[in-house]
Amino acid sequence: MRYSRSLFFWSLVILVLSGCGVSVREYENEKPVLVVEEFFAGELKAFGVVAERSGKVIKRFSCDMKGSWDGHTLVLDEDFTWSDGSRQKRVWRLAKKADGTFSGTADDVIGEAFGEVSGNTLHLVYDLSAPVNGSTTILHVDDWLYLVTDSVIMNHSELTKFGVHAADVFLTIQKKG
Repeated sequence: MRYSRSLFFWSLVILVLSGCGVSVREYENEKPVLVVEEFFAGELKAFGVVAERSGKVIKRFSCDMKGSWDGHTLVLDEDFTWSDGSRQKRVWRLAKKADGTFSGTADDVIGEAFGEVSGNTLHLVYDLSAPVNGSTTILHVDDWLYLVTDSVIMNHSELTKFGVHAADVFLTIQKKG
C-alpha cells in the first residue's frame, strides 16, 4: 500500500511539472514580429550577465556579432569578451526548415539546436559544451529571445545540468546602425 501511494504521488508530481512549460505559440500575436534571418543579418552588439542559481551575477560579457543570410542558412559570427578578460568565439549556422523552424549548429553545441519562432519570440533549445572552472561540462540551454523593438532583443537562457537549474544568462542584443 505504501509503495502504491508513493508511486501515485511521484506520478502526480511529474504530471503537474510537465504541464508547467510555456509554449512559444503563446506569443503568436505579439508585435513586432520577429523574422530571425532579417534581425540577425548585419552587425549587432550584445551585453549580458551570467547568474548562478542563487541569482548572484558571476560574469559579465559583451559580444560583437555579424550575421549573414544566404536564403537558406543564417551564419552568426559571435565574438565574446568576458569580464575576466577572456575571449570566446562561437559561429552559429541556423538553417530554416520548410515548416519555419530552425536547426542549428556551432562548434560548442552538442548535436543540433532546435528553434521555433512565433510572434515576437524565438525559443531555442540545445546542449552546450561549456568551460566551467578549468574544465568543460555539458549544459542544457533553454533559450528565449523576445523582440522588444525593431532593433532590440531581450534574451533569457536557463542552463541546467542533469535537469537541475545551474545558471541563467540575461542579455540584450541591439542592431548596429
